[in-house]
Amino acid sequence: MVPIGKRTLQPTLALSMTGLFLLLLANTTPILTFEVVGRSQADYMITGVIELWNQGYFLIALLVCFAGIIAPALYLSSIFYISLATVFRIKLPGLRRVFSLGRAVNPWNLIPVYSIATVVSVVKLKMLGEVHWESGARFVLGVAIMSILSNQISDKQIALERLEEMGVEIT
Repeated sequence: MVPIGKRTLQPTLALSMTGLFLLLLANTTPILTFEVVGRSQADYMITGVIELWNQGYFLIALLVCFAGIIAPALYLSSIFYISLATVFRIKLPGLRRVFSLGRAVNPWNLIPVYSIATVVSVVKLKMLGEVHWESGARFVLGVAIMSILSNQISDKQIALERLEEMGVEIT
């Protein structure tokens, strides 16, 4: 294992692992509860995607699902996989493809935008009924923070150098 210092990916490994755990929690716990005229509904991350789909907005539903759920999962998974391999110097299968996947989905990781959109939605929904934040909202915020921090502190050059030392060439 490479010692902690300026030229390590250990913080990236920790942040991405935390982000993945929070993403799991964000997708399995309600984000908010909306109540109108005594009728209450708990909403999860996937609820909006399902509602868009049911209303016939198929492409928008797919886009929201990809940018809010799938891309963050792929991005954090790829960062975790590459960091794990480089920190512990393990030549895992498919490192080149995972590195490329991470770079490809990074711009589509819109979980921070999803967080802001949720807050705006709650402000608008309060005009129609009662809205209560649930624990899932904290997890979504946590994923957004872990995602942003992972992106900011991950040093792609160090990752490339470590992968090259391990005999993995990324073009």
